[in-house]
Amino acid sequence: MMFERTRRLLAGLSLAAGAVVLGGCAHPITLAPDLAKVTSTSPKIAKTAGFYISAEDKAREVTTPGGGGDKVSYFPYRELEPGIYKVLSETFADVVRLDKPNDPAAAAARSVNIVITPKINTTSASDSAFTWPPTEFTVEFDVAVTDVQGRPVTNIKVLGQGKAPFSEFKADFSLSAKRASDDALAKLLKALSDSPELRK
Repeated sequence: MMFERTRRLLAGLSLAAGAVVLGGCAHPITLAPDLAKVTSTSPKIAKTAGFYISAEDKAREVTTPGGGGDKVSYFPYRELEPGIYKVLSETFADVVRLDKPNDPAAAAARSVNIVITPKINTTSASDSAFTWPPTEFTVEFDVAVTDVQGRPVTNIKVLGQGKAPFSEFKADFSLSAKRASDDALAKLLKALSDSPELRK
């Protein structure tokens, strides 16, 4: 029993030490959402949605503030792509990934009706001067929806927010970011499902 208590104490101290500010570093975190939470009970829109994210966006690393002057780094498009795809799959009858955003012939060959192109903006902050993980995080989706000819159909913007104090993030340094991702995806799902322009 004494050994087990000691082991747990050391494990807790190790996690806490990992969160201590190191001075000017960019610490990797992840925005990966909980895909099991992305569900809808609304009737699906009877359209095939083409989904496009550029290779450049997928490879883009973003750095934003953490605590104590440190920073955090992550890949928003790469890490959120599965969540956005799940949102679209819950919203539309079918979803296909596109290699190009403006290729009417390729879109028509795959029976695509509309093209979805998301832009992702993020912010992070911390109220701690001694630990680097962000205690607050936001994920904003700015989603352009066009027809296959590139004509605007609608634009949907949602903001997800996540918070995690030290008592929670000490076991998961990415917790506020993951919560913001989950919140943004839930709001995007509702906004798409409720859009009258998409249900025409």
